[in-house]
Amino acid sequence: MNTNELTIFEPSSSGSPPLTEIARDWFCEEVDPSAFFSFSFEKEALVFRASRPAEALCHPLAREGLFREHLWEYDVAEFFLSDPVTGNYLEFNLSPNGAHWVCLFKSPRCPVGELRETGASSRGTCGPEGWQARADLPLLWLEEHLHFGPRTRMNVTFIVNSPAQKFLTAVNIGDGDPDFHRPSRYARWVRG
Repeated sequence: MNTNELTIFEPSSSGSPPLTEIARDWFCEEVDPSAFFSFSFEKEALVFRASRPAEALCHPLAREGLFREHLWEYDVAEFFLSDPVTGNYLEFNLSPNGAHWVCLFKSPRCPVGELRETGASSRGTCGPEGWQARADLPLLWLEEHLHFGPRTRMNVTFIVNSPAQKFLTAVNIGDGDPDFHRPSRYARWVRG
């Protein structure tokens, strides 16, 4: 995909927002099947949805709705949000089975700390035919702790095909070895 902007959809009576496809990995090689995601504003929350029509390998201790470290060692969907005031950025990991992990960073790969009390909720379903997961993060928390707004920059990434991992990114954040911690290259967002 590799885009300059990501869309956050407004609530719709017609159901879930459209999904955006990521069909190539970090090295621009085709990934089959593709991974899909969306963002939307729903009931005072930023909602992130992720799916893939393929079986996932989840962290063995990950449980739906619960906080779990090291999700990135297995299949996972992730999003990153940068704070336009402080320069900090948030990493949110969502396991295909609905477990989640959240961490705040002050600069690339320099964590401030894990965030267990964000008010986030998560859920997911996995099976041999694929998986779907969803995370809701309260907008009030995002505004108070990350100055979330029009100047926020963001990215969506996936790690799939564990243990022979492939790394996918919605935004082109550079070359070299896969490294999603490049907040200066995250994209702006628009309302859809």
